Amino acid sequence: MRTFGQFLLALPMVAMAAAFIAAVVVYAVRNQQGPAGWSIAKKFRVLAGGVIAFRLLYALVLTVLQYYIWSDNSFTRLLTRAPLPEHIPFTPLTTAFSFLFDNRIGYFLFFSWGRFWLGHVIAIVVALAFLWFFRRLQKHKDRFFEEGEVELGFAAALIVGWPNFVIFVPLLFVSIVVISLVRRLYYKRFYTTFGAPFLLAAFLTLAFGNSLLEALDLGVLRI
Repeated sequence: MRTFGQFLLALPMVAMAAAFIAAVVVYAVRNQQGPAGWSIAKKFRVLAGGVIAFRLLYALVLTVLQYYIWSDNSFTRLLTRAPLPEHIPFTPLTTAFSFLFDNRIGYFLFFSWGRFWLGHVIAIVVALAFLWFFRRLQKHKDRFFEEGEVELGFAAALIVGWPNFVIFVPLLFVSIVVISLVRRLYYKRFYTTFGAPFLLAAFLTLAFGNSLLEALDLGVLRI
């Protein structure tokens, strides 16, 4: 059981690393002819959809396992049959889903929501906001984007997740500056699109995000 628990803990890191590698591969071969109907943008949308599906399915699996573990013990079984106490403080995101907790297993659903679901929901919401921002930016500054790069940014935001997203955003600006300087000094190119900076910032976030969160005292953002 301990081995299975360790596997579950490591699974998100492995899955997000695999998703990042897939994003790198898709971006690297973006100029090669692919299957008919599969544009680079569609490939990144499918990748983003896969990451969303993984996050939600992972939360569901943990919820089911938690229910099974609590139900298997005579003491904790009570927690699967208890309504939510009235004094429990609600957050805005909890309030939006309060109808889920107004029932005989309200406490278990409230616990599962905060422990297993909330972080993934926030990750999806901020990634959607990120996508909206870059779609708007693309309309006004189209020369900074190649085909599919907005969708790549969306996928990258989903891959780094929450709370690493707050590290990803400043690293993205740093990556833009660094890559722009390299392209200007060594290749005499004066325009840099967002594709490579998205990938570099995602890589740095996956590699050093947790350490940077602790160094900046942002660990409280973990859910």
